[in-house]
Amino acid sequence: MKTAITLLVLLLSTACGRVDGPAANAGVSPAVDKRVAELTKKREPLTRFFQPMTVREGDWLDSQPENGETFEEYVHGHPTLPTNERKTIYVQPVGTFSAKQLRVIQQASDYMRAFFNLPVVLRKTQSIDAVPKEMVRVQYPHNKQIRTTYFIDELLPKMLPSDAAALICFTSNDLFPGDTWNYVFGQASLEKRVGVWSIWRLERDEGKPAGNDLFLDRVLKIAMHETGHMFSMRHCTKYECLMSGTNHLEETDRRPLDTCPECSMKIAWAMNYAPAERYKRLAAFWRERSRTSEQNRMLEKARAIAHVTEE
Repeated sequence: MKTAITLLVLLLSTACGRVDGPAANAGVSPAVDKRVAELTKKREPLTRFFQPMTVREGDWLDSQPENGETFEEYVHGHPTLPTNERKTIYVQPVGTFSAKQLRVIQQASDYMRAFFNLPVVLRKTQSIDAVPKEMVRVQYPHNKQIRTTYFIDELLPKMLPSDAAALICFTSNDLFPGDTWNYVFGQASLEKRVGVWSIWRLERDEGKPAGNDLFLDRVLKIAMHETGHMFSMRHCTKYECLMSGTNHLEETDRRPLDTCPECSMKIAWAMNYAPAERYKRLAAFWRERSRTSEQNRMLEKARAIAHVTEE
């Protein structure tokens, strides 16, 4: 059986489900080229904060070779972008959650707001009832798994607001995409603008409960990574980056809590988000949680590009 435990991104159409927006036009305007040139200047000072990608046995790139994508390739690839009509990210918890789990989902919503500079709405928790029996299996005692297509094709499209750039669902149940898979962390559809991610395995650390910081970090990495995919960002292969693919939790734990210079410029361009402002907002998130090392790291990045002026 397949044991891949990475998040899947299911592209349901050859057009990758693009939403009409500024980058969906044929060709690139002079204004876009100027903005790309401005952001490219800010990329180089950030490289010292990130390690080049290294691949260990069992890692994602060990079994899934990928070419990656530069900032410039992303811009010219007509990515899915938020629009004035569809710019809000909705976060929908589905299932039964402990107070600790709900607190982490709230923090993930707050981090997402700072990370992408988009409105984020955390919706009330919905119960999960009457799942068709063909969509459920029990892998071993006390682990009720739900097929991801139940969320992607049936449940979430009915919940999708008209102004949603994406609807992000967190579930307390373990997930599987098909009979030949053991499990996945989640799955998403760009075409339908919905995705589901499980926190079931993220709260465990070698059979024991994960610490509060480790649990939060895992949820943040997975939520930001997959939301990045919803805006057409590919896996990063150049650096150890939040957008790098992961094949197991140990690999996830090695990744940083931020995107590398290439991927950070993608976010800055796609969301019209000044990089220095982004780092300051991320630093504020960590300050509120007394994570001084992460706060200082974000502020150092802001200082690193402070002298880089935009023409």
